[in-house]
Amino acid sequence: MIRALPDLLSAQTFDQVKERIQRSVSAIGYDYFLIGIEASPVVGKSRHTVETNYPRNCVERYNRQRWVACDPVVRHCRQSPVPLVWHRAHFSGEARQLYEESVAHGISTGVATAVRGAAQSRAMMISVANGEIYSSKLEAWLTETMPTIQLLASYAYEAISRIEEASTSAAIGLTRREDECLHWAAAGKTSWEISRILGCSESTVNFHFRNVIHKLGVSNRRQAVARALSLGLIKL
Repeated sequence: MIRALPDLLSAQTFDQVKERIQRSVSAIGYDYFLIGIEASPVVGKSRHTVETNYPRNCVERYNRQRWVACDPVVRHCRQSPVPLVWHRAHFSGEARQLYEESVAHGISTGVATAVRGAAQSRAMMISVANGEIYSSKLEAWLTETMPTIQLLASYAYEAISRIEEASTSAAIGLTRREDECLHWAAAGKTSWEISRILGCSESTVNFHFRNVIHKLGVSNRRQAVARALSLGLIKL
């Protein structure tokens, strides 16, 4: 399974990511997975990405009840990067109903962990689960799989980020020259220096920057670079 992880990075769509993650978690011994990535600033909107193979009616019920507010697994991943072996004992009070309904769908025990990207610093959690009844023997197995789940989370994060970055770049519609100007501006180059690098006039470089500023919805070049970095359009 670990040897298959790099294949995640070649995924072109979220469906491909889900299909490859499903194969990976199944190879370990889990039936279900859920991945959640916090909202990313996209021109004109923000969104929260959730990818899962949980039963559809289970997900719909979770959303209708707004159980995310009391979900102890989500709460843990928001607060700590330390992996969590979760089971019935973690769900009390309002969350007990969430757990009982999850059990009815074959979701009883699992492992959850959180990661944060180096470039965009967005948090992501992944939780894998099956319907096994919790026991000390099962806990030992769950704990043994933790490093693999953490590794899977890192590859999944990178795969999803690449797809989102490609989608965002296409939506914004930067040209090749605009992208090059942004790249060199992020490296600290002036318009004159960029013009020498690209073999064009300084006024042409400034023209490209005016277009970039307009497309990114910012006020100046510095804000454009910061915006592009946050969206993953350029990397240092």
